[in-house]
Amino acid sequence: MFFTFLNKDNPIYPDISLMTGYYPDLVLTYYYNFQLKIPLATYLQLKQKAAENTNARAPIREWEMFFAEINLDADLDYFSNNEYLHTIGPYYYPLNNTRIYLSKDTPAPAELLTTEDLDYLISLEHTPELHSELYSYYKSRKGNKKAAKNEAELIKDINMCLTSLREIEKVNRHINFLNKFLEQRYAVAEEENLLPAEPDNIPIKPLKEEEWEVPVSNIIPFNLIANRKRKQNEKDHSSNFNHDMKVYLIRYREYEKACDRFKAVLENWSQYYEALMDNCFRDIEMAELSIKRSHKHLQVYNTILVKSFIHSIYQDTETLSTFRHYLETGRAHNLQECMNIYEEECHWSEIKASQERIENTIYYLQGTNEDYRTASEHIDQIIKRVTNKDNELQKIETGV
Repeated sequence: MFFTFLNKDNPIYPDISLMTGYYPDLVLTYYYNFQLKIPLATYLQLKQKAAENTNARAPIREWEMFFAEINLDADLDYFSNNEYLHTIGPYYYPLNNTRIYLSKDTPAPAELLTTEDLDYLISLEHTPELHSELYSYYKSRKGNKKAAKNEAELIKDINMCLTSLREIEKVNRHINFLNKFLEQRYAVAEEENLLPAEPDNIPIKPLKEEEWEVPVSNIIPFNLIANRKRKQNEKDHSSNFNHDMKVYLIRYREYEKACDRFKAVLENWSQYYEALMDNCFRDIEMAELSIKRSHKHLQVYNTILVKSFIHSIYQDTETLSTFRHYLETGRAHNLQECMNIYEEECHWSEIKASQERIENTIYYLQGTNEDYRTASEHIDQIIKRVTNKDNELQKIETGV
């Protein structure tokens, strides 16, 4: 998914800022053949804000109508007040083949889709306009390379190269996003027998343990305490089973409702599928046109770099900015002087870095040798004390 551009793996929870800032159709564009979870707290907050908003065309009112369209309100009260239900759904939006769930989760920040996130995705989706100044310079530089006539011309070329690099980065990011977008749309369009996903929240039925077998024997049991404990355990298990069975029946009823919604979508799926494919192919066509237009922009910017007065090995942002600094401060007056100063400074930087590495190595070795020398002195002192004690004992034993 293109959510990797947000450094988020699975932002399936829209927050309230998103619902107040963007319409459902735009948000759901990024959730084709996918799921969206609405936190209960967010949904209740949305309903309150929608009731206070008098603008019928406000995004939050559109969200309210969208949820009413998929019949999310039908189970709201029951879900809110039932402690045994954590998530209900899916509810189906077949035009995008999107599944909607209502959940009591408190999503982590990485799981939220915010207004800022969608702003960024939309900025990536829109094709950057061709930079007019760069295009004018591109037309003037379409001929063969020539040496710069003066410092001003060289500085302008450097500025055009720096701007081109920034525009190239922007356009490449846009193309990468569109390629991911096309990958997702093609996956939907090319999937065989595309259908809505079946409800996936089927509960597991609790199993009742078999009655304990009582061995037939003429021997009277002596451990009455153990026998009473066993009966108490059986009673507790029976009580837990009844509770689990109650929870199961509540959740299974919600699963049956989801199955009914699934069947209702399937009944008209041929119509929904046709609209879904039309939308997919429209998006594919628009994305491919945008990529073609973006490649034309890249051609302009790359030509400026190719035709630049400056060799390609120096065409990075840091080096070009350094050259410009030399020219603007009078340290250099032409390209050759810029290159000479730059190479000399790089050379001395390498020498300085090498010298620092040597000094650090010497310091480390000196520290190691000092520790070794100190340890050796301590060992020598201990050996000396032990030797002196041995000599004194020998003297006492020999009576000397």
